Amino acid sequence: MLVAWVLAWAFAGVAIGREIQGLAEVTDSARDAGRATQRAGDALESLSGLPVVGGAVGDSAATIRDAGQEAIDGAERGRTRVKRLGALVGTLIAVVPSLPLLIFVLPGRLAEARDRRRIAGRLGEPGTEELLATRAVAHLPYRRLLAITSDPARDLREGRHERLADAELARLRLSRSASRR
Repeated sequence: MLVAWVLAWAFAGVAIGREIQGLAEVTDSARDAGRATQRAGDALESLSGLPVVGGAVGDSAATIRDAGQEAIDGAERGRTRVKRLGALVGTLIAVVPSLPLLIFVLPGRLAEARDRRRIAGRLGEPGTEELLATRAVAHLPYRRLLAITSDPARDLREGRHERLADAELARLRLSRSASRR
């Protein structure tokens, strides 16, 4: 379940991040308008050599070209910001919902898995039955213990470990036939 949760949020983060980054295409029209403005400035520049209007047209052409360049630069800045925003939002969506689980749940699950492997490797060794019975008394809910034996502490003291050990093996999802690893 933990893996499914993490994968679902990672997938959502990637998908949403890509969608946001796709909005960068909106800046294409501003960039194209800037280029068209620059071309209009170039066209006016070609008229700057004409008598009477040439000087005034030349100055206007430079202003128009500059405005076109500013539009292109603004579009590129906007594109870069939208791309960064998409990456940031996508990463946050992918990581933040899973981070608490990975920090607080995963270490416990990994420790439990190591514990199961170690216990499975000791099954059949002397003292393991008593250890499992003791663990059952320590870990199982009292109601569950009373369903196994009327006095768990006395069973431990008197060496009646089998039923308690079986309950601990069941809690760990192990069986007596688990082989050494």
